[in-house]
Amino acid sequence: TGTGYVNYVAVEAAEYFSRGDIAAVAMQYSQRPSVMSLDRVWEGRHHQRMLIAAIHDRLAGVPEDKRPRVVLFGESLGAHTSQDAFLHTGTDGLLDKGIDGAVWIGTPYESGWKKEVLGPPREDTDRSLIGVFNDIGQFEAMGADERGKVRYVMVTHDNDAVTKFGPDLLVRAPDWLGDKRKRPATIPRSERWTTPTTFMLTLIDMKNSANVIPGQFDAKGHDYRADLARFIRAVYRLDADDDQLARVEKALRRNELERKERVDKYDKKA
Repeated sequence: TGTGYVNYVAVEAAEYFSRGDIAAVAMQYSQRPSVMSLDRVWEGRHHQRMLIAAIHDRLAGVPEDKRPRVVLFGESLGAHTSQDAFLHTGTDGLLDKGIDGAVWIGTPYESGWKKEVLGPPREDTDRSLIGVFNDIGQFEAMGADERGKVRYVMVTHDNDAVTKFGPDLLVRAPDWLGDKRKRPATIPRSERWTTPTTFMLTLIDMKNSANVIPGQFDAKGHDYRADLARFIRAVYRLDADDDQLARVEKALRRNELERKERVDKYDKKA
């Protein structure tokens, strides 16, 4: 959406880990910022379905021993449209289209696919293939066998308002404001639901959660850069040891600072 921005941390991490043996494809479906493109989700979903179907059909003609793996990445509204390309098909839809893995960060609350696969059991959904994590530590804390089964990952920060904001807040208390003793540390125990106050405060938090500092990667709010390379390495099954990971993360921060410097110079000239 907007300028057609794609999270370069995710793309560059995958390029580094794969030693450049990768092709990245993205589609822009709206020229407006994400918050003004909510009425275009259906269009983004439709585009994603066509793109994924076209890639699947093209690769069906490639010998299996030469066929590349296909993985998905989506951030925020991009995660929403990417997931909803498989609406009403659960994990079977992803498997049928040959999707080997997916990393979705900051999935909005309104994602229909997310609600379906994380809701009551479905015949088309294998929950062992899905993981929802606040951070890479939760992923790495899983047993090796359980972690090895996970193919489709949603990274959702407990304090990311984008993943919690929806019209439901006007009429009922959300799950994340349930038992105070079981709340994540980032959700104050003193907070309680009232309407329309909770709705308005979450809307404000959603706007503020997107503030990021170039080169300073955090794992909070709507900023997922700190753990992103590690999730990309793990979920996409890319070969890189911890020393290589550290060097890649250093390069990602350096690249971001250099990119900001170039943009600032361009803006001054303009």
